[in-house]
This record gives sequence, structure tokens and C-alpha cells, in this order.
Amino acid sequence: MTLRIAIQADKVIHKNGEQQSFSERWTALARAQGIETVPVDVFSNDVLSRIATCDAFMWRFPPTPFPRVMARRILYAVEAGMGLPVFPSFNTAWHVEDKIGQTYFLSAAGIPTPSTEISWTREQAEKYCNRASYPFVIKLSTGYQGSNVRLIQTRDEAMFYVKQLFSHGLVGLGYRPASRGRLLLRRVRAAREIVRGRSPFGAGASAELQGGYLYAQQFLPDNGFDIRVTTIGHRAFAFRRLNRPGDFRASGSGRIDWDPGKIDEASIRLAFDVARKTRAQTIAVDIIRRGDEPVIVELNLTYASWAVRDCPGHWTLKGETQTGELVWKNGSMRPEDAIFSDFLVQIQRSRNVGIRA
Repeated sequence: MTLRIAIQADKVIHKNGEQQSFSERWTALARAQGIETVPVDVFSNDVLSRIATCDAFMWRFPPTPFPRVMARRILYAVEAGMGLPVFPSFNTAWHVEDKIGQTYFLSAAGIPTPSTEISWTREQAEKYCNRASYPFVIKLSTGYQGSNVRLIQTRDEAMFYVKQLFSHGLVGLGYRPASRGRLLLRRVRAAREIVRGRSPFGAGASAELQGGYLYAQQFLPDNGFDIRVTTIGHRAFAFRRLNRPGDFRASGSGRIDWDPGKIDEASIRLAFDVARKTRAQTIAVDIIRRGDEPVIVELNLTYASWAVRDCPGHWTLKGETQTGELVWKNGSMRPEDAIFSDFLVQIQRSRNVGIRA
């Protein structure tokens, strides 16, 4: 019987102008192997019935609130309700745009991170700010490409954000303490947006109102770059991302060094450890240093395919994450191809053990 895979269309245009579509590549790969693809529209009323006629479902959804929240619901319904293999699976996608959830997981799994404290009341947050070592980093639980991350230099600045987060909330960390005149201007602009029927916070496809917590993380100086390691199945692709000029953030800088000789073995092993503990089909981790120790800053699912593709090779691990042999394999590979290859194996296994009749 011919294999049928339902695929939701996706398309991204990166800052460098390169277009990316996992769905188009997956469709081409499937057709080359005689596999039937069924394009679906997740926004249609019959999407579940169309997927039910297939053997699996794939959707590379974006990190923006819409349709990310919808994607989690549909993917889980298909995976758990229909018993079909999906990409991304629940284990692969649960952490997307949820830094709070990531922090709890990493702590529970014994994976090293910068010291992080999450305050759930204003009183807790104010006590933290009174005893904190400055500077420290505050983050919103959502945000990608370095957004919603700010280095806090003083107690007054910290208290400003505490007040915002435990009152009306924030959709970003762009606001800073301001003069009375500046505050009046903000209020006038907010009132204008309300009159126009729009959110005063500039809400849109990329905005989510956050509040009711303070996410504070230890600032680790002397990190001029981070290491992004993307694991796909048994493969690990890695490169360094240099910080933005005059900034402590590397995410979203676009300043990439693909030299594998500058990637330390401990970072590769740490990434494989995270992948095994999450049981993710693919996961990208951002790593910085605390002294000589690599620590995880963030977990990611959506990443630029071109950055992984331009790696000159990848590592595989034979055995345990701490003691197994790391083997380097020359040659670039498109992440879409690696994901699709692994997914076909997953589909075949599900058919053999009768996950779906």
C-alpha cells in the first residue's frame, strides 16, 4: 500500500533574504521515493478527516503565537487521538516559546543552566530585586531571535519591570523607565490605539501579553559568542554565533562561524544529553560558558535551515552521552532532509508494530 503523508504548507523569508520551506522540500523528497503527499489546510473544518486518510502528518509551524498555539492542539490531537506519527511530536514541540517550562525541565533533568529564579508574586519579585547581584538578565517566557531579553543594571530598573509585569503586563521588554513627559507621550499613544480598536501594547501575530511572574537569570560575563547545537536524530550540527556589536546577546546576530575546530566536545555531548532526555526528533540548544562549564541558555525547535545546512559536517555519538565516541562526518546536509529521513523510519516502525490499523 502506498504511503501517504499529510503536509501543511509553510514558508519563511529570513533576514538574509533566503526563502525556506520545509513542506516544499518534504514534498519533493516524498515524490522522489514514490510516496504520496496530501496537502492539508489546518484552518479548514475538515482538516482532521483529511489527515485521517493518511499515515502521518508534518507541519513546520512558526514560533509566533498564531498559529503556534493552534499547531500544538492539532498535532497532539493527531498524535495522541489518531495514533499517527507527527512531526513535530509532543516531545519535540512542548517547549516552544516557553522559557519557564524549559527552566523547570532543565532543572529537573539535572542539566546545567545559568542560575535562574522565577518569582510568582510581586512580593517575591521585589525581595529578589533587593538582594540580587547586578547586572542580571530578565526574560519574558516568550520571544525569539534575542527578543524579550534585557540586561538589568540597577535596582530601580528592575523595580520598573516588576511594576509592569505585576500590573498590566508586557508584550515585550522594549519599554524602559522614562521621564514624566515620556510617560505622558506613551499614554497618549496608547489611548490613540484604543480609540482605533487596537491593542495599546502593539499586539499582533508576534505579540503575547506576559505578566504575573519575574524571570531572572544570572548574567555570565565574558561570553562573546554562544554555541548553537542542533540535533536531528543521531546527528549534531554546531556553529558559533558571535554577539551583536555592543550587546551581550548572540541570538539573531547573523554573525556565524562554522569552523568545527572551535566547537568543544563538552558542548556536543551536552546537546546530545538534552536531546535524549527530551526524546525530541530535533532540538536546537544555545550554550554559553560558566567558567569552563558549558551551560544551556535556551531550547529551540524553529531554526534557520540555511545555518544548519552550511555546517561542513556533523557529529554522531556512539554510546552514552558522557563516555561514548563522538565521530565527525564530513559533508553538508539540509536539516529538512535529515528530519524527513528519520520520520520515514518512524512511520515504518509504527506500521510494523500496529500503532495504527
